[in-house]
Amino acid sequence: MADTELFSLGTWIAFYSIALIAGVTQGAFGFGYPAIATPTLVLFTDVKTAIVVNMVPNLCVNFLSILRGGNYRASLLPHWPVAVYTLIASFLGALFLIVAPGEPLRLALALMVFAYLYSDRIRALDWSWLHRRPRTGQLVFGSIGGFFSGTVNLSMPPLLIYFMLLELAPTAMAQILNLCFFGGRLIQGVTLGLAGELPPGIMLYTLPTAVVAVGGLYFGGWVQDKIDARLWRKALRGVLLIMGCALTWQGGSWIWQHWLR
Repeated sequence: MADTELFSLGTWIAFYSIALIAGVTQGAFGFGYPAIATPTLVLFTDVKTAIVVNMVPNLCVNFLSILRGGNYRASLLPHWPVAVYTLIASFLGALFLIVAPGEPLRLALALMVFAYLYSDRIRALDWSWLHRRPRTGQLVFGSIGGFFSGTVNLSMPPLLIYFMLLELAPTAMAQILNLCFFGGRLIQGVTLGLAGELPPGIMLYTLPTAVVAVGGLYFGGWVQDKIDARLWRKALRGVLLIMGCALTWQGGSWIWQHWLR
């Protein structure tokens, strides 16, 4: 993992810009910060460093997003098992992150990016069993989301698909998603810290990035009704598609050179 002291000024400016754009997206739609920030950061550095640099801003944005909207009993209480499964699987995913080679993880991150981009098609499949076996659905989607939260910092696609299949209201969905994100990130951070994977002073290094991300969050909430949501989503999808292809190329090239040749 790269030492944050060695990052150039240009790299930090890129981090701040990414945090701002991801924060605005989170503020406007209620979720989306890790889906934008993590894949973009990985294009600049390795997966572990991207996760570490993004940890404090991510925690701040997720926590504040949980508080928005109120009515927590109705939105969070019915779905607490999903959050529990997410926490457990995040711990296992973080353990995998510690021992796994960094470059192939780019493929796992690309997989989550493409799952997010094509979530509409995934939801169009036959998911009728979810209503017959709700506890199994909570276990399956919570575990998948948690594992990818711990490994590549991106649990949104499986969890978003699951809660959209349940037809949750937008505010309730944003709250439970961010609770899962926050819990998964917290477990990931504790696990990495106990394993010695967090550089000293990382909180101080990334605090300015967190301030920028939170500023973007509130700005996104302010302009929520003033921006063309369809155009914004279309632009973000285009950027994510490019990032997904780039991550696939990077991870696939490494595997070809080190494992297949």
